[in-house]
Amino acid sequence: MTAESLDFVLSSETRLRILSFLSNSSGTPTQLSKKVEKHLSHISRALKELEKMDLVSCANPKNSKPREYRLTPQGDKILREIYRYRIRFSVL
Repeated sequence: MTAESLDFVLSSETRLRILSFLSNSSGTPTQLSKKVEKHLSHISRALKELEKMDLVSCANPKNSKPREYRLTPQGDKILREIYRYRIRFSVL
């Protein structure tokens, strides 16, 4: 895990919410758009950015529609670190 990846996720509520949703199950951009309450174009851009940082991956890259995304081990690690950090400092 790099500090760059952590800062990258924390700098966007949309990216953080996408990772949080994907921690429970995989999802399509349309499902994420509804869950995160952001326009599909915002979700698609965030997914591309998260994929570039190796935090999410497309579960079915050969199929064009519907694309299903999931957390990578790196994405899971970043999300657990964020939760741990928030719990630690919410007590203070």
